[in-house]
Amino acid sequence: MAGRGRLLNIVAVCLVLSALLEVVVAQAMLTNGQVRLSALQHELSLEQSTHRQAELSVSQLETPSRIVAAATSGLHMVRPANVIQLPYVSLSVPLPTPKVTAAPAPTTTTTTPPTQGTGTAGAATAGTSTTPPTSTTATSIP
Repeated sequence: MAGRGRLLNIVAVCLVLSALLEVVVAQAMLTNGQVRLSALQHELSLEQSTHRQAELSVSQLETPSRIVAAATSGLHMVRPANVIQLPYVSLSVPLPTPKVTAAPAPTTTTTTPPTQGTGTAGAATAGTSTTPPTSTTATSIP
């Protein structure tokens, strides 16, 4: 019986020690999670600051006065003499289909080759020219 009571004490001490060990491990995991969370919050605040700086830069770049100054000085644009307001067109109502007419059919001409061996001077010049056709190519000037 004394051995049984002693075994019970050893088991109880082991259970208490294992519970304490679990608490220590849980505290370590919690602390590790807190450190990670703190690092992520710091990174988030840095990224938010960068985002705010980028928004400020965009808002400064999109001001109409800066755009006009860049257009007139850098791009050599000028203000228009008059401005025409375009009429409002509703996008919910489709426009009618435009009437399209077919292009006229191309006219083709045929030439007859000169007849050989007739011996007449008028036959050689009546049909086609005696010079071979030349091809032309269009070139663009930069």
